[in-house]
Amino acid sequence: MVPYMAWILLSYGVAGLIVHLFHSRHLKYKPNSRKRVHYILVAHNHESQMEWYLRALLWYSCLRAQSLRVTVLDEGSQDDTLAIIERMKYANGMNLTVIGTAENQEQYESIQYSNPEDGEQSKFIDLRIPQEAAKIPYVQV
Repeated sequence: MVPYMAWILLSYGVAGLIVHLFHSRHLKYKPNSRKRVHYILVAHNHESQMEWYLRALLWYSCLRAQSLRVTVLDEGSQDDTLAIIERMKYANGMNLTVIGTAENQEQYESIQYSNPEDGEQSKFIDLRIPQEAAKIPYVQV
């Protein structure tokens, strides 16, 4: 009985230590000092993959303590891609922007060829090309 109780106490102690380490790491990285990454995704009828792509980006940014901004350039999707993006936007509180090519051609072109903001790393991923999806962390083609 005593060895089991010792294992239980040891497990609680290790769990408490892990929580304190993650909390101190969270406090060390203030939102202003975090690295900012801007992913620009070009999508067309990607309803079966879009949720996984966005969740992978969100998970990766949380693990790397990065501030994430995602812009999805929609190339006239006729499936539920836009609905999935809207649900992900409100469900996770992501900084997510959707731009349709038919609606805002000038804004679409300015985002596609823009320079990143100060301290922000920009990654352009064209999902219409299957090999480009491998640039998203945790996604294998």
